[in-house]
Amino acid sequence: MELLDAGKCLRLAQKSKGVSSAKLAKITETSPQQVFRWRASKNMKLHTIQLVTLAMDITIDDFITFGSK
Repeated sequence: MELLDAGKCLRLAQKSKGVSSAKLAKITETSPQQVFRWRASKNMKLHTIQLVTLAMDITIDDFITFGSK
């Protein structure tokens, strides 16, 4: 079984939803540098995934599905 790459899920979700890293940083009230770290990370805390999915108006299931494509 291959583990999920959360950063890949985020990158693909952003691309699919048309959400730039700068826009995501603004919506989540964090820095663009933090979004860059999320995008580069294979692991992500659940509350971070929840924050990101709420900001992009997608479900956690959708987020995970982006990574399995």
